[in-house]
Amino acid sequence: MKKNRLSKLFEERKKYIIMFVIIVAIITAFSIKNINKAVSVEAYSINQGTLKDTYKENAVISFGKGYHILSKVNGNIKEVLVDENTAVKKGDVLVRISNRDLVYQKQLRQSNLDSYMAKKEESDIGKLMATSPMEYINGLGSSLESARAAYEAAQTEYNAKQALYESQSISLIELESAKASFESAKSNFETASSRLDESNKYLKSLKEDEGLSEKDISKKFYESTKKQLEAAIDAEKTAIAQLDMQIDDCEVKSEYDGIVSSVPAKNISMAVPGQELAVVDTDNNEYRLECSVLTDVIPYLHVGDEMEAEFDLRGTKKVYKGKISEIYDFATEDKSPLGLKEYRVKLVATLNDMGEDNILKNGYGVDAIFTLYKNDNVIAVPLGAVFTENESDYVFKIDEGRAKKIPVTVSYKSSTEAVISEGLQKGDKVIINSDEEKINDGVKVRAK
Repeated sequence: MKKNRLSKLFEERKKYIIMFVIIVAIITAFSIKNINKAVSVEAYSINQGTLKDTYKENAVISFGKGYHILSKVNGNIKEVLVDENTAVKKGDVLVRISNRDLVYQKQLRQSNLDSYMAKKEESDIGKLMATSPMEYINGLGSSLESARAAYEAAQTEYNAKQALYESQSISLIELESAKASFESAKSNFETASSRLDESNKYLKSLKEDEGLSEKDISKKFYESTKKQLEAAIDAEKTAIAQLDMQIDDCEVKSEYDGIVSSVPAKNISMAVPGQELAVVDTDNNEYRLECSVLTDVIPYLHVGDEMEAEFDLRGTKKVYKGKISEIYDFATEDKSPLGLKEYRVKLVATLNDMGEDNILKNGYGVDAIFTLYKNDNVIAVPLGAVFTENESDYVFKIDEGRAKKIPVTVSYKSSTEAVISEGLQKGDKVIINSDEEKINDGVKVRAK
C-alpha cells in the first residue's frame, strides 16, 4: 500500500519535472534564436579620398572708393586729426581714441604677472617648498582679503561716481575710469577666490588619500601649485598681448591713400567696436569684398587664404579669385534670418585677375566662398557613424558579422562628414544611422 502511494507520488513529480524541462528547453531555444538573429544595419565602406569643405556668405563689392574706417576698441574720442576733403596716405592717423583705461588695465596685468613670476621663481629654487601647504593656503587667504578690500573700495568709488555723473558733476571720462578700476578689482578678487578654493579642495583630496605620507602630500600639492602659477603666467601674458593690440588700435589709421569724404567721429564722444569713424575715397583700381562671417567659422580663416567671389548673372555664374586681406579682431551682435541672436566678424578680401570680361560694379552683391578644410588623402565617414561618450568619439565597425566598438580620433567635422585620423583604415565597414539601443559591442549584424 505504502509502495503504491510512493509510486503514484513519483509519477506525478515526474510529470512536473518533464514539463519544466520542456519549458526551459523552449525558452533556451527562443533565446538562442534571438541571440543569433542579426540586426539589419546600414553599412558604409571606407575609402581614402579628397575632402573639401566650403563656407558661403553674402558679400558686397567696393571698387576704388568709400572705404569705411571702423573702431576696433571702446573708448572716448580723444582727437580727430582730419576734416572732409583732407588728403591722406596709408598709415596716417585719422582719429585718436583714449587709451588710458587700457594702459591702466595693462599695468594691473603686468603687476599680476610680476607677482606670479616671483612666486614661480620661489617655487623653482625651493623657497615655496619650505612652507607647509597650510601656510601657503593661509597666504592665499591673506591675498584674498586684500583683493576683497580693494574690490569693495572700487565698488564704493564707482557707485559714488555714477551718482555724481547722473547729477552732471563729473565727466563721462571720470565715470569710465572708475568703472574700469572696479571691473579690474572685481576680476582680481574673483581670481584670488578661485585660487584659494581650488587649493583647499586639492589639499583636502590629497589628505583623504590614506596611502600618502605628509611628505608626498606636500610634494604633490606644490607640483599642483607650480602648474597653477604657470597657467596664471600664460594667461596674464596673453591678456597683456591683447591689451597691446588694443592700445595700438586706439590710433585709427587710414588703410589706403585717398581723400577723406566723411568724418562721423567728429559727432560722437565715445567709440565702440564696429562704429564708423571715417570714410576714405580712393582712385585705385582695387576690388574689395566685404562680408561678416559667423564666429565659429573664423578659426578656420586666415589673412592670405585664397577665396572666390561668385556672381550670378541670370543663371550664369561668374567666379573671381581673391585673397583674404583683413579679419577684424572683434565680433558684433547680429540677428539671423530667423530672428536668433548671433555674433559675426567683419572680413575683407581683395579680388585679383578680374579679366577683360569683368562685370562687377561698386555695391554689387556676390557670394563669398571660403575653403575651411581641404585634404587630398583622408578617411572620412558620415556624421551618423560617429558617436560620443564621455567626450570620446567611437564608431561601430562591422567585424566578422558583428558590431565592434572602435575608439576613433576625429580631426575635423564638416556639416555632413567627420575626418578620422586614427582608428580606421581603407576597406573597413562602419555602421551608420543606427539605433544605439539595438547596436552594442558584439551584437550580430547584417548589412542591408
